[in-house]
Amino acid sequence: KIEPPRGGITIAELFGNKEKYSGQTVRVRGRCVKLNNMIMNRNWIHLQDGSMEDDNVDLTVTTTENVPLGAVVAFEGVITLNKDFGAGYKYEIIMENAQLMQ
Repeated sequence: KIEPPRGGITIAELFGNKEKYSGQTVRVRGRCVKLNNMIMNRNWIHLQDGSMEDDNVDLTVTTTENVPLGAVVAFEGVITLNKDFGAGYKYEIIMENAQLMQ
């Protein structure tokens, strides 16, 4: 289990109360379990923090920051619900324009 950053929340808290966080800027910390760089001019990082019951659930984060696969990182970004990018890329919940926290 990875602890959230100061002033942040767990991924389980985010998924459990997504309406509360919609349109809000939040902070999360997790391990980068999947990475797709420079698709649509941004990096797509999938984070897990061990707080979800289903280990296959992760939070997708879009950012211009570079993160290595397997790294534990903290991001701050805006939560968007039901985002459809087309071509089958639809997200129930996504963090967009995230900034890496030190």
